[in-house]
Amino acid sequence: MLSIAWKDLQILARDRSALIGAFLLPIVFIVVYLGVAGIASGSSGTSDAGPSERVALPVVDLDGGGPAAAALVEGIQADGGLDVTVYADPAGRPYTEAEALAKLDAKEVQRVLVIPAGFTADLQAGRPATVTIHSISLDPSQSQAVQMAVEGVARTMSLERQIVSSLERLAAMQRAQPSFDPATAADLAIPIARAQFEESQGRPLVTVVETRPLAAEGKEPVVISGVQLGVPGFAVLFIFLTAQVTARSIYDEKKNGTFRRLLASPLGKWPMLVGKLIPNFIVVLLQVVFLFAAGMFLLPLMGLDALHLGNDVPALVLLVLALGLCCAALGILIASIARTEAQIGGIAALALWVLAFLGGCFIPLFLLNESMATIGQVTPHYWAVTGFYDLLTRGKGLADVLDSVAVLLAFAGVFFLVGAWRFEFDR
Repeated sequence: MLSIAWKDLQILARDRSALIGAFLLPIVFIVVYLGVAGIASGSSGTSDAGPSERVALPVVDLDGGGPAAAALVEGIQADGGLDVTVYADPAGRPYTEAEALAKLDAKEVQRVLVIPAGFTADLQAGRPATVTIHSISLDPSQSQAVQMAVEGVARTMSLERQIVSSLERLAAMQRAQPSFDPATAADLAIPIARAQFEESQGRPLVTVVETRPLAAEGKEPVVISGVQLGVPGFAVLFIFLTAQVTARSIYDEKKNGTFRRLLASPLGKWPMLVGKLIPNFIVVLLQVVFLFAAGMFLLPLMGLDALHLGNDVPALVLLVLALGLCCAALGILIASIARTEAQIGGIAALALWVLAFLGGCFIPLFLLNESMATIGQVTPHYWAVTGFYDLLTRGKGLADVLDSVAVLLAFAGVFFLVGAWRFEFDR
């Protein structure tokens, strides 16, 4: 069994086209995908607004119209080049955050800025406050522009508050010392202001966070980037495409007559199929290591974000092992169905690309409607991509991906059993 696997690995190592398709082509697709996503921001067909329109930014004001919240809204409207409106129903009642997220889920808006309750009181007391941009936009340029606009106004408000705090401390010192000499005010104000600014560097007064709500998972906020979406999605796509490796290996051996020699060996039929699985399984492991390493170290050299592996590496390893078994077993199934080399390529090209689209390899299904997500669950791609997103993007752990691991193993069992049942050993 191991001898069969070793032989197939040696043959694969000499197949340059297979190696390019398994390792280099995914990197090209990822870079092109992220590049097109960035270029798309200049196209009126894919952006949130036309070239002459201001980007809409609805605001949920949970501060109840406090002075600081009103100043933030006015500043963004004036300086950020955004069309800012306080979100309210037709009767004028301000929306709650849950109601705004429901609008996002329904794709009625692309993003919502939420100003938290107590925002004005926190700033007046010098306590840090966080405003949140919930976004479902796939336009990274506009998302970055919105965040930069909000952060710019927030920094201005923080600066104003720091200056006021410095003057208040100076006034307090003057009241405490009746003999205070006004001529020394400037000398005292400078170190006080410098201390205020140094403190603000480690603890910003206003923090801006962009998150993405998960429609299918109870509005859980998720911070994501194009790399965190593109690398896992295309990795799963090309991993399943390598199922052709097993199918083509079996076809070539049947064509050359070497498969009949294997049948004459004392090795049983099922162990023989397991031996044909091992090379594909090893290739999948190498693919994941290569693609994730490229995401961590190569893509940043191209000016893109770095891929983060999440918080639970053992869970990631378990998911990859289950994915490898599923992909290798799929190769056995394809070999049992296809009769010619053209059929192997056709089945893999048609079925696997379609399944990859339905499974969310190109566009995450949590950004689409629920019906697409429901359809995608019948594909192994969906469970693999979902597991990677849970670990790499959402920071979840082993308990959260056990369902993905279990479903992938179930797919692997079905693929292998059906493939072995239909496999024609004597043909």
